Amino acid sequence: MSDVDIDEAVKRRRLAEAAAWRVHLTETDAPSTPDFEAWLSKPGNAASWEQVLGPWDYIDEHANEPALVAARQAALGHARRAHAQRRRSRDWRSLAAAIAAVVAIGGIGWGGVNWLNSPSDYETAFGERRVITLEDGSRISLDSASDVTVRYSRTARELQLVRGQARFDVAHDVERPFSVLAGNQKVIATGTAFNIDVTGPKVVVTLIQGHVVVLNEDKPNRAPVDMRAPASPHHTIELQAGQQLVALPEKPPALAPANIQRVTAWTSGQLMFDNETLADVAARINRYTTNPIIIDDPKVASMRISGVFNTGDVAGFVDIVTHYLPVQAVTGETGAIALKKKD
Repeated sequence: MSDVDIDEAVKRRRLAEAAAWRVHLTETDAPSTPDFEAWLSKPGNAASWEQVLGPWDYIDEHANEPALVAARQAALGHARRAHAQRRRSRDWRSLAAAIAAVVAIGGIGWGGVNWLNSPSDYETAFGERRVITLEDGSRISLDSASDVTVRYSRTARELQLVRGQARFDVAHDVERPFSVLAGNQKVIATGTAFNIDVTGPKVVVTLIQGHVVVLNEDKPNRAPVDMRAPASPHHTIELQAGQQLVALPEKPPALAPANIQRVTAWTSGQLMFDNETLADVAARINRYTTNPIIIDDPKVASMRISGVFNTGDVAGFVDIVTHYLPVQAVTGETGAIALKKKD
């Protein structure tokens, strides 16, 4: 490939990324994001961004006109043929318009070109929450210190919750199952809403509405334990709205009724606990702070507590715990807070 061909390929990639960012900012109604500003600051990207704005503004104003709908369909076919044959575009305006049109009908996902099937990764820092709208209208509400990977194809919507917690509101599409892998549990749905919480080795799946099937990827023959009914002999676990599955290594997954308000309280900045161990509560609190709570004493870890706390308010949590439980807080040089039993 000549230097000219390489330069043209780089320009096409930048235009595709610029069009994808235009779609993402429009769908989320955000004027900008830190990730977008970082992309924009890279050499050459600002020029590509300016090139996309004109065609995009026109498409935005006339999106529902029959002529433009037909043009988008034609552009999609042209873009696919051009990519397959590696043709060079002679006019950046027609290329940018084609890219933006392809974006509008799902040809390009923000952050990359969908025909390459490259996954998108979304992360949040401590104390940050984020809502991501995917190309099919599905939404991911991502909790603090969480990480999710998304890979869409023509036949499947595959995600992985690498760490943390997320709520998934899934757009209905029976032809493209929506699956989320968390730990060794895979949740499969077509259109529903559910919450997944990964805390250490524990995976908690809560069905908010609809219907999902959960598969154990490690031990497919292990039967679940229903706290209210006999265990199912099947390795697939069907959840109904209001049910929760708790999976731990080397134990059969357990099903129980769920308090949906308590499970989803984090989406409004609160954490609700009902007679839970101090160890589990501390693990959830630590998701929102860089100064973690440390519990080394098993007796302290097994103490139980109930209450409602604001996410990120570690000082308030420590004050309440030391007031109502026989524990004291010792802050170390690194800022970590150790909870120890009172003498």
